[in-house]
Amino acid sequence: MTKKKKTKKLSKRQLKQKQQLYKNTVISILLCLLVVSISYIIFITDFLKPRVNEVTASYISFNNKDTTDMIKINNLKKMSNDIGKSIVNTKYSQLVVSGENNSNYQVVVYPIINNIDLKYINYAISVDNNIYIDNLDAEKLTDDEGIVIYSGVVTEKKKITIRMWVSKDYEGEIENNSFNIKINPR
Repeated sequence: MTKKKKTKKLSKRQLKQKQQLYKNTVISILLCLLVVSISYIIFITDFLKPRVNEVTASYISFNNKDTTDMIKINNLKKMSNDIGKSIVNTKYSQLVVSGENNSNYQVVVYPIINNIDLKYINYAISVDNNIYIDNLDAEKLTDDEGIVIYSGVVTEKKKITIRMWVSKDYEGEIENNSFNIKINPR
């Protein structure tokens, strides 16, 4: 009788070993399939290719026609002129203008995506602690579809802050809108 018990115990141990071997084999096969699948996805798709930082790229555009770069302002909000010209308005850009002394320049706004009449798009430009407030007017369009919002002469480095917003008087819905700002030599 003792022999039978030993053979049964041995067979139970062997059975457990077989189950463990089967389990380890299945896990190994699944891990190999996972590694092969991930490798395939990485090599076939653009998963690991460098991407443009959209936060940074949405504010800086390197599409220059002449020699300067453009700054982009997106998704203007509806607000009053008092709020629009203040620091509460987060839709702004700051530029530093420098160059040869006594050279003329213009700050030009180019509508990229805009379904709102330009007379409802307001801006405030701050130069040397002077603030100029106006709206983009279709009558002020240049030959290249830009709107000159400021003209100046370089005497030293100047910090210019441009804030944009949609007038409270606008009654339509505000959808996506986007504007490029460019400094042009004159």
